[in-house]
Amino acid sequence: MGYDISNYKDVHPPYGTLQDLQDLIDGLHSRGMKYVMDLVVNHTSDQHEWFKSSRSSKTSPHRDWYMWRPAKYDDQGNRQPPNNWVSYFGGSAWTWDEETQEYYLHLFAIEQPDLNWENDDVRKEIYDTIRWWLEKGVDGFRMDVINFISKVPGLPDAAITLPSSKYQSGHEFFAAGPRLHEFLQDIGKILKEFDAFSVGEMPAVSDLNEVLKAVGFDRGELNMIFHFEMYGLPPVVSYIYQQLINPQR
Repeated sequence: MGYDISNYKDVHPPYGTLQDLQDLIDGLHSRGMKYVMDLVVNHTSDQHEWFKSSRSSKTSPHRDWYMWRPAKYDDQGNRQPPNNWVSYFGGSAWTWDEETQEYYLHLFAIEQPDLNWENDDVRKEIYDTIRWWLEKGVDGFRMDVINFISKVPGLPDAAITLPSSKYQSGHEFFAAGPRLHEFLQDIGKILKEFDAFSVGEMPAVSDLNEVLKAVGFDRGELNMIFHFEMYGLPPVVSYIYQQLINPQR
C-alpha cells in the first residue's frame, strides 16, 4: 500500500489514476497549497519488474540492481544467510531464492528487496523518477528511510548486542553508509532545480555529525529530517531542556 513500490510512475488502482493525481496537484496549486509526495527508494516491491527480472537469472541485466549474495555454511554444512543482520520486521534480513540459489537482502519485509545503490543504472533510474514527478508539479518529498541507501561494502556481520538472538542489528553498516552524502547531494541538485522541499526519515543514526551533514544549508542535501533517536541522545535532550527552562541562554 505504498511502501513497496511495484511501479514508480503509476498510481495503485484503488487510489485512482495518474490523471486523478494530476488533477489533485493542479487543484492544490490553484488554492495556494503544496503537494508533498512520499519517496520510497531504499527498496522496491518484489512485484516490481526490475526485481522480477533480477531474480529470473544470475545473468539478468537487472541482477545487480538488488543485493544478491551466495549462502554461507556452518560447521554442520547447514545453509546460512550471508550475514547476521536482522530484518526490522523480525528474522533474517535475507531470503533464499530457490531458482537462482542465492539470498537477496531486505532490511524490511520479505516483499521489499533493497536496491543496490552502488549500481549506476539504479541511481540513474531513481534520479530520473524524481525529476519526472517534479515536472508533474510535485513540490517535494518525504523520503522513506533515505539514510539506508548506502551500505558498507562487504556487508559484514553485525556486532552481537543481543546474545539471545541469532540475528543482530546491522545499522552501523547502513544507517549512514560511506556514500550516503554523495547520493543525497545528487538528489539535492535535482530538488534545487525545482525549488522543491525535502524531509528525510533518518532512523538509527546516533552520530550527530551525520545528521548535521544531511541538513547543512550549504551542503545541498536535505531541508530537514525526522530523527527518531533524539530521545536517546543525552546532549541534545539536555540542550533542549535547558532552552525550555532558561530560554535567554
